[in-house]
Amino acid sequence: MAETDTGVAGGGLGKIVGDAVIAFNHVNVMYPLITAKQAVQGAITVQFPDYTKVASSSVAAVSDGADHSTVASITTAARSATISEHVIRADVSDLARMGNAEDLTGNVGQILGMEMPSA
Repeated sequence: MAETDTGVAGGGLGKIVGDAVIAFNHVNVMYPLITAKQAVQGAITVQFPDYTKVASSSVAAVSDGADHSTVASITTAARSATISEHVIRADVSDLARMGNAEDLTGNVGQILGMEMPSA
């Protein structure tokens, strides 16, 4: 018989969900999906190369000893990103910081840092 009463886990449910959120934020999910580049001091834009995608249909099948004269071209285009400044402020009281067994300020900093790319 399956147990369907979620009340038996009610005491730990908030802690488990909170721990799952913290664990997810410790894993850097967004940053690898973003192209990042250091800007030159004083610059307001940075440039990135944008490469065209090569489809599998662009690659011809060959056999041993055949001529490999088919060339698939990859073109590039310059893309510019304008730098903008954003400020995020999180007030953490002494009572919250000292009354929490976890690293509250560190966790808040990581959560806010992970949310920056999606802002």
